[in-house]
Amino acid sequence: MIKGLILALTLSVSSFAFAEEVQNEIPADKDVHTQFGQCQHEFLPSNFDLFVWNIKKAEAKDRWARDFEYFVPKNDLILIQEGMIDSYVPNVILRQKNYCWDFATSFLEKDGDQTGVMNGSYARPSMVHFLRSPGREPVIKTPKMVLVSEYAIANSPFTLWVANIHGLNFVANKHNREQIEQVAAFLKKHDGPLIFAGDFNSWNGERLAYLDEILGKLKMKKLPFANDNRRFKLDHIYVRGLEATSTTLHNNIETSDHKPLSASFRLK
Repeated sequence: MIKGLILALTLSVSSFAFAEEVQNEIPADKDVHTQFGQCQHEFLPSNFDLFVWNIKKAEAKDRWARDFEYFVPKNDLILIQEGMIDSYVPNVILRQKNYCWDFATSFLEKDGDQTGVMNGSYARPSMVHFLRSPGREPVIKTPKMVLVSEYAIANSPFTLWVANIHGLNFVANKHNREQIEQVAAFLKKHDGPLIFAGDFNSWNGERLAYLDEILGKLKMKKLPFANDNRRFKLDHIYVRGLEATSTTLHNNIETSDHKPLSASFRLK
């Protein structure tokens, strides 16, 4: 199975090599972070819901929008990978009232559309910080992004840090690991509860193993999902200082090549 994936990845990268190299614009640091939307609350509730999804740049358009608009109102935190700032996606997002959205751009496509990771929240974040991966994807030379947000929690002296990742993919394992270690070093600064979730591109056993190893040092644990029949487990939710009262892998969703994850939490 893994050999088949590696062959597919190799062929994919090779096909890029024979094409004219795509020149994507990497934004300056000052241009990475975009904010939009409005939220009225300063605190997350003490029991809250999380939704995680790589939306594949919303290529399914209106079919994707229907799924997105179904899930968002059911959740307090929304973590999106392969998000877009283009002529379509922000209009769908802004139809969701009372949410703040933070977007970290990985790169600009030739037409100027931006792609990256996005955090949505029912409560206003007190801190937002992006991390650009040390490594780059081959040929197209683009980084992957992590977006970390901090939230106050109702009736708690603790704040919650939430890290949303899109992991390096078509690279040697060591470069993917460097990105995980970069994020872990930043999260180490926080003593309170943590969530680290998203598309880790953990498509082989070595990547899965060092994820558990590195994040285990932060006392983070990976949430299990019932009926997890994914051939490659790329998307995960790691937590610390929280009790997951339910988890769901949404196998019925077909508007992306990634299945959404959701979880409900309360403070330990």
